[in-house]
Amino acid sequence: MVHIPTGDPSPTYTRHELPINFSASDTNPTMSRRLPSLPRYLFSRSIDDVTAPDVRKVVHTYSLSIGGVDIRLFITIEPLRELSREHIFYLSLKAGALERPISEPTTLRLTVDPRDLKFVVFAYPPRACLPQGCLYSLRVWLRAGDIDHRLFSEDSLWIGKDPDFYAIQDAAYARLRNVTSQMLVYKVAMGRALVDFTIRWRHKYGKVYGLSLEYDGCGVGSILFSELIVSLDCPPELLDFVIYTIPITSKPRGATHRIRLWLRVPAQVESASASENNMPSAKFIYQRIWSTDHFKVGNHLDFSTLSPKMVMGVPHGDGPKTSSSPSERLFYRGEDRLADVKQPTYGEPTDSSKELL
Repeated sequence: MVHIPTGDPSPTYTRHELPINFSASDTNPTMSRRLPSLPRYLFSRSIDDVTAPDVRKVVHTYSLSIGGVDIRLFITIEPLRELSREHIFYLSLKAGALERPISEPTTLRLTVDPRDLKFVVFAYPPRACLPQGCLYSLRVWLRAGDIDHRLFSEDSLWIGKDPDFYAIQDAAYARLRNVTSQMLVYKVAMGRALVDFTIRWRHKYGKVYGLSLEYDGCGVGSILFSELIVSLDCPPELLDFVIYTIPITSKPRGATHRIRLWLRVPAQVESASASENNMPSAKFIYQRIWSTDHFKVGNHLDFSTLSPKMVMGVPHGDGPKTSSSPSERLFYRGEDRLADVKQPTYGEPTDSSKELL
């Protein structure tokens, strides 16, 4: 059994005993979604990836401490094409046993040697937040001669060592209900609605995995995100998550919720074995990897409260009918009909100027 620190808000946030099998052959298909691109140095050395050729690159490493966590930032520079002056800049963050890309890549034209570049890297807490001391703004500037160029800007970097989630009032925490070799299933009460959240991981190459999150409520659900890339120095079975929801005043009541997803990894690679052996001294690093303020779900919502002039629809005829005809997608413009299908808006970027939780 894996020991969960006393600071963990969920009383049943405990794994069942599970054999650790850090196998490169584990796969599970997921849907794709645009996320920060993966720096190629994360996988170019892998013998498992025979399709991606080696790319000549320069990696600048910077260290800093935020939220009580010692982190490393990797700035990777690759030529856009062979012998091209256009270069792509990637930024990734490593904390504990996990590395992940942050921010979108930036392309710049260089007439200087990438090895001679200098950078200014800093972070600062923009405002108060809950859990306390976990929110930072990150900036990376490129210094070439007397000129500074801003490369990366991230205003919602949430990271901390054993944060106090109990300080968040009115939060409802998801409880771990099922564990398999490739997924975790959590259940949470969102108002009066019980919803399942399933987190899956799919092995990609070497130490690199793609995470996905989906929800289900009474047989209806959606993929909230997929292919969130992480590189692990520990088996994926040692990953843990904190999922909690916060109610929002809405009409009808109980229809809108905030969702926060935090990822927990061992603070040190060697502490991974300690956490597996239920050692109380094991320390963990938490990073918030996804959030939304617009999750719409409820239990028997009272829509009559929306307006006294509201007109309700009623079923027509004897019920639904089945027929065969050209797809309804033909009514939507665009060469790629599939791309025009509207997707749920869950996971929209939260308003960083108002977000405190």
